[in-house]
Amino acid sequence: MEQGTTILPIEREDEILLITDIPARICANCGEAYLEEDTSINVQTLANKQFSGEISYADSTDKRKISVLLYAA
Repeated sequence: MEQGTTILPIEREDEILLITDIPARICANCGEAYLEEDTSINVQTLANKQFSGEISYADSTDKRKISVLLYAA
């Protein structure tokens, strides 16, 4: 296991939240990311605040562009 970061997509109803730069232990063999319990709780709290409107991406100082395409056959 190596220290690194990961990205976690969280989907609720028609909204997708992408949380990046999450500290994690990364498996050197398969690349699977494992979060510490306190980190997992903090990520869930952050997601809940975003989905409930307590915080907003518009208020963020670090912004990235994300493109999301819906695959429809």
